[in-house]
Amino acid sequence: MFGKFLKSRGVLLAFLVMLIYGVLVFSIYFTGYRPLPNRVTDLPITLVNQDKQSSKLNTQLKRSLKSFKTVHESSNLDRSINQLKDRQTYLVIDISANFSKRVQANQPAQLNFYVNEANQTMVVNSMENVATKVGNAVNNRVIISKGQAIMTTALVQQLRQQMNNLPVTAQAQQSQLVTAQVNKAYQRVNNSVTSNIHRVNRVRTGLNNSMAPFFISLATYLGALIGTIVLYGTYVKFAKLTDRFKSFAMLETVLLGLSLIGGAIVAGTVMAMTGAGTGHFAGIWLTHVLEIMGAYNLNLIFILLLGQIGAALNILLTMIQVVAGAGMVPVQLMGGFFKAIHAFSPMYYSIMSDYDLLYAQVSFTGLVSGAFILAIAYLLLNLIIVAFRRKQPFLHFEDLA
Repeated sequence: MFGKFLKSRGVLLAFLVMLIYGVLVFSIYFTGYRPLPNRVTDLPITLVNQDKQSSKLNTQLKRSLKSFKTVHESSNLDRSINQLKDRQTYLVIDISANFSKRVQANQPAQLNFYVNEANQTMVVNSMENVATKVGNAVNNRVIISKGQAIMTTALVQQLRQQMNNLPVTAQAQQSQLVTAQVNKAYQRVNNSVTSNIHRVNRVRTGLNNSMAPFFISLATYLGALIGTIVLYGTYVKFAKLTDRFKSFAMLETVLLGLSLIGGAIVAGTVMAMTGAGTGHFAGIWLTHVLEIMGAYNLNLIFILLLGQIGAALNILLTMIQVVAGAGMVPVQLMGGFFKAIHAFSPMYYSIMSDYDLLYAQVSFTGLVSGAFILAIAYLLLNLIIVAFRRKQPFLHFEDLA
């Protein structure tokens, strides 16, 4: 009897699922996260020079940033910061207007770095590391230059003293005086350039806060995945009692109602836990209404085509969207496959909208429009499937024995 059980189609299917998913899920994440952190230099950054006297420093900075594929140059700091907020650039390095004068006057000068914290944690940390390294390198160069100038002046003074026929005691006193002057002057050289990192769109400390848009979108999508499987049985039942089009209309009405209610619950939850203000409740609610509606209809595609067995493909789609949703990897760093499909992921629009609404407080209309078009497209695709799929597949798991 056990031999028959072992040879049943259910055991074979379970083995195939384990084997396929073990390979596929590993492959998805292994290839999806391959760009981290080596391809961070693919992200564009901006070098702003407001000091015409610092052309040499500007050239040195460009040379030190040559590993980055795109380094924009500008003299307009405000415009560059706006581009930073819109994710057109990911780091702004600013040479202030009085930088050269302060260095020449042997006064502390600031090199300003601007980082948008309303981004993936990996991006924020990488850009802050770049800022620190660049700032330290510039500071070391200025220290060396100032040190050379000071030592040259001191030696000249010393040589002049040596030219005079002074007693030995007087020469020793002059030597001590020169040494004291050099030490006093060099004290101001040690911190010639300070790196001042400006964090735009501040996010509360903690990985939970920076990852909140990804976590809430993934959790919401998983809820829609399970809900689709449950509601499919109801759709099949009523398709037999009325007809498939009426049953589909009732199903979509229920999905819309669940999306409206679920979006409100999600918005309230994420705002309460992240401490965000209530001013953007409507925006976050709308974002997740569209995400849930898009997720329902995306998961419904394979269920309508294959019945409950389509859930196996939906789980695979979920794994793919974990990468394509850009919760951890920016679109610019994705491989070709994920970059091509990210626009078809409901999670992408909700994650990026949440970053903007929770932390950046910038316009999100473009993302909402994309999410709306995607949800309608999936709904229409399901309507086409219903039109051609006259008999609804429904798997009775005991038949697999």
